[in-house]
Amino acid sequence: MGRVPLRLVIALLAVLGLMGAGLVVIPAMMMMGIAGVEADDSSGVSSTMCSPIAQTGNTDVTLGEDQLANAQTVIETGVSLEIPARGLVVAVATAMQESTLQNLSGGDRDSMGLFQQRGGWGSASQRTDPVMASTMFYTGGKAGQPGLLDIDGWQSMTVTDAAQAVQRSAFPFAYARWESLATSLVESVVGDDPLGCDDNAVGADLPDGAVGDMLQVALEQQGDPYVWGAVGPDSFDCSGLVVYSWRQAGHPLKIRTAAQMYDNSTHVEPGDEQPGDLLFGALGERGSAGHVMIVLEPGTAVQAPETGRDVQITKYTADDVNWKLGRLDDSAFARTKPAGAAA
Repeated sequence: MGRVPLRLVIALLAVLGLMGAGLVVIPAMMMMGIAGVEADDSSGVSSTMCSPIAQTGNTDVTLGEDQLANAQTVIETGVSLEIPARGLVVAVATAMQESTLQNLSGGDRDSMGLFQQRGGWGSASQRTDPVMASTMFYTGGKAGQPGLLDIDGWQSMTVTDAAQAVQRSAFPFAYARWESLATSLVESVVGDDPLGCDDNAVGADLPDGAVGDMLQVALEQQGDPYVWGAVGPDSFDCSGLVVYSWRQAGHPLKIRTAAQMYDNSTHVEPGDEQPGDLLFGALGERGSAGHVMIVLEPGTAVQAPETGRDVQITKYTADDVNWKLGRLDDSAFARTKPAGAAA
């Protein structure tokens, strides 16, 4: 297929995941900004294009022309191999984490290229050729390393798990933070559906570290059904979503129910809540909780609501007397509490 002009690369969407049914748009994922820059088209007339600015934690990442071109190569190589859209997102998110979409000549030990592939994957020239490096990520390395297509069930995995199955990184949860950016780039190149500089797709950014990893896991469960007593991976009750998300982020809880979480939390005043805090409802006469949601940002939470409804993003009013905010204590975690999980 022909190359899509860089003017078509879109600003960051607040989008999570390209599942089999298509794009799932959510109102709160990552902060974006629009930077207008000048570029010359083939006619020699100067025109304005937009570069995506992704914010993760306290870090702003503005993609330059080379990075956008590399993302386009990763995507178009996958399209030529008939890789499903979900695989394209996994590949772009992986390259973003490994190299920030830069074709690096070096790295940790003998790692090179967009995917920081080690020497066994191929020669230096192969690993620093964006088309070849992308092909190897999808189909496997020259010494028999499995590529994405070799991973059983990769299409139903989270971006983190699919990327880790190929890369075997020491920091597997880092891939998740780039899923929204990768999704927007894939939609731009494959869907030929750019946003202009006047679009305002603004949401909340996820924090760095364990809390951000936990929130990413929770967000990836959107669309899974509520089932009482379920703790994943394909269905959840309200507290089961909390338990599963922390466990997948590497910090298992010792407690299971909303009431236990309420009893093992420090009260947080409305307006002082942080991402990862919990919102408790259905409060009983004795002060126990019957429902729990996970705060994404003040006023927005992710929850497994009730029978007949799926995991979803929810708006809330923190000063409602029927709801209480809390932050899990050390006693709630099976191991040392992750940084940022409590003040």
